[in-house]
Amino acid sequence: MKFRNTLILLLVLAALGAYVLLVERKRPSPDAEATPSPTPSTPILSYNVADVLALRLSSPDQNQRTELAYEGDGRWYITVPVREEADQEEVSRIIGELAELRPQRVLTESLGSLADYDLDPPVILAEIELKDNITRTLKVGAQDAVGSGYYAQVAGDERIYLIPYYIGGDLERALSQPPIKPTPEPSPAQEEGDTPPSPTATPGQ
Repeated sequence: MKFRNTLILLLVLAALGAYVLLVERKRPSPDAEATPSPTPSTPILSYNVADVLALRLSSPDQNQRTELAYEGDGRWYITVPVREEADQEEVSRIIGELAELRPQRVLTESLGSLADYDLDPPVILAEIELKDNITRTLKVGAQDAVGSGYYAQVAGDERIYLIPYYIGGDLERALSQPPIKPTPEPSPAQEEGDTPPSPTATPGQ
């Protein structure tokens, strides 16, 4: 009788062990549970680059302004603070960066007031003027504690976002140093003041 009870107990333990092993194999690993699948963020600004007519940057606190306009000859010009042809590549890059602006994260629990993030007033106010009298407005505030991005808000949206560092940096630079078209560098011959050699005379002339 004792042997029979022992055998039954062993069979129960074996069945229990097989069940636990089967369940553990089906369960995802701890790493898989801890790492969420990436979810693409929705753009907080979205527009067609071809519809942009002007870009206005200002700093209410610093009393600075840089205004750029796309004119009929198909080029960008600085209209404020000076009248100059703009660096086409630089302006196009900034317009493109803002056209599909995706935040790094959304602050779901903001602490304090907007002024704590330098968003009231903002450090930079960017206004993108589009066709059909449409304007998109982005407020850019302070950098976050680790310097990975800038706090920002979109007009009509109360949420606070963290946008990539390079975008905030590009806007800050365009405001403080308007993107004037670079002066072409002179060729080595022009630098030395050389004149091109005269053509060799043809024999018999």
